[in-house]
Amino acid sequence: MNREEIKQWIKENLVMQEEARTITGQSVSAFNQAVATRKIIPFVEFGEARKTRLYLRSDLEDYAKTKKS
Repeated sequence: MNREEIKQWIKENLVMQEEARTITGQSVSAFNQAVATRKIIPFVEFGEARKTRLYLRSDLEDYAKTKKS
């Protein structure tokens, strides 16, 4: 993969929390709880004090299909 292909893959497959919550249909607190209990696992995480987490869209879509309402 070249640089542009990698950037395109990231745009198509990785999302930040706001979009992740939209995909799962959860509130901030429900989403944070799912992350804390490792029901949702970030694909990649950056930073120490202030973390930036990116989530894999397909993982979130699978989670949304199986989570309790």
